[in-house]
Amino acid sequence: MWIICKRELKGYFYSPQAYILMGFFLVLTGFLFSDFIIRSNDPSIQYAMSSWPIILLFIAPILTMKLFTEERKYGTEKLIFSSPISVYEIVLGKFLSVCLVYLSTLIFTFVNVIIVFIIGKPDMGIIFSSYVGNILLGFSFLSVGVFASSLTENQIIAGVISFGLLLFFWLSDLLQGMFSGISQNLIKILSLFTPYSAFQKGIISLSGVIYYLSFTGIFLFLTIRVIKSRWLQ
Repeated sequence: MWIICKRELKGYFYSPQAYILMGFFLVLTGFLFSDFIIRSNDPSIQYAMSSWPIILLFIAPILTMKLFTEERKYGTEKLIFSSPISVYEIVLGKFLSVCLVYLSTLIFTFVNVIIVFIIGKPDMGIIFSSYVGNILLGFSFLSVGVFASSLTENQIIAGVISFGLLLFFWLSDLLQGMFSGISQNLIKILSLFTPYSAFQKGIISLSGVIYYLSFTGIFLFLTIRVIKSRWLQ
């Protein structure tokens, strides 16, 4: 798993893709952070962090779309899966690599936290829970991207599938107010953003943690099933 992870990390950081996406994320989050402070004169970061998932909605499909598509396109998939490594180790290795890229990006956002501490007295508990929420939600997004990448050998199609699925989960949150009863509860279950609000309020909800970990696990399991079913054909 670690061999696959290191291989993928080299692929990210030996090309401009990771740096461009990381830079794009940091520029947008930095702009939102500074704009909020200037407009509200409130030295806090959690309100600006609430918009991070929307940015990741566009970045996650691009970051993950090549994970399995390139293996199929260049014929290296047969070489990898014929090696003495299990399918789940390969999937977890690739997923771990993209998670490390995401976590590396979040580390640079600590600059905003330092600025907040210099100019004000922020609530560290809310900042911590907001970061936990963004990490868990980000892992969920990336697991969807990994799954989409396993469905096709075309990067563009994988990116579109991933973005479409994430957009569906985002819109399901917006549609909750249009339904009631059982329909509303089903939509609430599908929404990735509903548990996220608790983290933004400084509450590390056990149900929210379990939800995101379960969601991530389900899509990684589906990825493994897709790959195994392709090899059994």
